[in-house]
Formats: sequence, structure tokens, C-alpha cells
Amino acid sequence: MSEQEQAYKKQLIDRYIAGSATEEELMAFFGLVNQDQLNELLENHMDQEIEAIRRESPVLIRRSPKWRRIAVAASILLGLTLGGYFIIHKQTFRQVALLKPGTFKNDVLPGNKAMLTLANGQKIAVSNAGPGLIARQGLTNIRKSNDGNLLYQALQNGNAALNVSYNTFTTLRGGGKHSLQLADGTIAVLDAGSSITFPVAFKGHERQVEITGQVYFEVVHNAQMPFSVKVKNQVIRDLGTHFNINAFDDEAAIKTTLIEGSISVSSGRNKGYTLKPGQQAVAAPDGNIVIKNNVDLGVVIAWKNDLFKFDSHTSLPAVMLQLSRWYDLDVVYQGEKKHYNFGGDIPRTSKLSDVLKILEYSGVKFAVDGKKIIVFQ
Repeated sequence: MSEQEQAYKKQLIDRYIAGSATEEELMAFFGLVNQDQLNELLENHMDQEIEAIRRESPVLIRRSPKWRRIAVAASILLGLTLGGYFIIHKQTFRQVALLKPGTFKNDVLPGNKAMLTLANGQKIAVSNAGPGLIARQGLTNIRKSNDGNLLYQALQNGNAALNVSYNTFTTLRGGGKHSLQLADGTIAVLDAGSSITFPVAFKGHERQVEITGQVYFEVVHNAQMPFSVKVKNQVIRDLGTHFNINAFDDEAAIKTTLIEGSISVSSGRNKGYTLKPGQQAVAAPDGNIVIKNNVDLGVVIAWKNDLFKFDSHTSLPAVMLQLSRWYDLDVVYQGEKKHYNFGGDIPRTSKLSDVLKILEYSGVKFAVDGKKIIVFQ
């Protein structure tokens, strides 16, 4: 064994002992070193360690044949450990590769997970709560309706003299769609993996909420107290309307689409753009806004209507982003990247396997294993 090779393998031993060896390093080491070489390397390694310690504390350690026997025993143990490690991880590495298209080791249904965070930090699992009163914030009652919606009911003018306190309603990834009625009667529908922070009761001259993810709004118009939505560096001001905001972090832009009425959209230093129904404001991360006309509103709000709706130009990555959020799974792509387009409607109440089987008519194949969707391109 050359000095360079021996030094490399000694480095691998050092990294293994320190617990910092990568899987690739362990595999390479196990493939290169036979048992005799491993014994020799470990003996040399331990001799050097002993010599270093003896120089610092000569009274504590004396050389002994016992150390050589320990080195040999340690090499056997290490060999067995590496062998077992290699076998286990080899199975893990090849598990996805060997999984056949159409194999669904587990199936997934849409979830029902939503969390309410009160002003004092207390968290309530709304999904587990029964209908009726679930909390009280100041003079505002928080109820859950029989159909599972969250309702804020403020006493008339009862909060006028109180300080404003805020709650946050969060729908978890894979947690389904949930609806919230704010104290002014405005409806906010949250997609999975979304949140809204809002006052428990509105006061003053403005109603402002802040969101993440995707939220559909039906705003109760009040010219004396305008409604606005803050999302990242963008502000959407309602002029009496229904609109949808898609602001997921894994999307390239924030898309605000007007369904009916009128809204004003501003971002950074850009002036406000007033949208007409059917228009969409697309805000890039740098704050630049582009207005799109004649947007397919059915596609935009399909999620609110419990549908996956794809036009004929919807790409594979765009489809998989929706499935990943809705079913709370990660996506792994295999094979040479190919271009697929999808069109059609699929109920979002479907099992994941049923959705994937429908998508397979386009030519792409899928498998599901644990928390992963494998895409065979």
C-alpha cells in the first residue's frame, strides 16, 4: 500500500472515529480495505495515538501486546460495523432506484390539520375541537361551526376601547383547506400550508391582515375602514371584492388574481396597480409587477372548490408542487428530464394513488414510498 493510499485510508478511519465520515467515504473505504489491511491500519493508528498520549502522560500508558490485541479486535468490530452500515445504506440507496413504477407502498388521503394561535401564545388544535365556543379573546367569541369553519364574533362596538390583539390561523402542510370568518364578516379560505394573522376585532381606520401561502378572500366592503392584505413586501388593498393570493415560498412569484370587484396591488417602490376582474398581478421577488389579462379564473380558484384543475399547459413540476403541499410528501425525480403537460380536473378529496394513476395517462410514471413520491420521467 502506497504512503498516499495509506494516508487517505487513515484519514477515513479518523473521520469514521470522529463520526464525520460521509456515506460515500464509508462505502469507498469498505470497498478498498480488506481485513488484513484494516488490522494494519488500525494498529498503526492506535500506536500513534498511544505514543501521542504517552508523550503527554508517560506514567499513565506503557506499550503492551494487549494494545495490539485490542487493535485487532477493534478492526473486526469496525469491519462488521462498516459491513452492516454498508449493507443497510446500500439498501437505502437502491430502494428508490429499485422501486417499480406503479408501486404504492402507502397511500395518502387529504389531511385535516389546522392550528389557532391566540394572542397569549396558546395554541388550539382546531381540527380536534368540536362545534361551539372554543376560545374567547377580549370581547370576541371564537366558535367552530358544524361544518368545521372558524367564526370570530365580536360584540357590537364592544372592542372599541380595547387594545388590538392578534391571532394566527395556520393550516398545516397536508392539512387540507380551512375557512375563517373574521370579526367584520370577511371570509378567508386557506389552502394547505398557509396562514393568516389578523386582529380579533377591527378598530381604527383600517383593517389589515397578513398571510403566507395561498388564501382566497371575500371581503365585506367598508369605505370608512378599508381592508388590506400584507404578503411579504406586497400590499393588496380591497375596493370591495373577491380575490385570490398565491404566495407560497416555493413559487417564483406572488400571484394576486381578481375574481370580482376591484383591488389595488403595490409592491416595494412600484405604484399601485388597480385590477379588473380576470386580471392577475404577478410580483417578482425584486418587486416588479406584471399584469396578466384574461386569466382562467377556474384554474386559479379550483383549489377552493376542492379540485386540482390543470389547463393544457400545466407542467409536471407545477403539478407536483400542488400534490406535495396537499398530501405533505416530498418529490423525487428519476430519469432524464422530459417535458409533460397536463389538462383536466381531479377532485382534491381523492386518494393520492388515484390522482397519480390519472396523471399516468400522460406517459409519466409514479411510485410512493413513505414520505416520497418518485417520478419516473
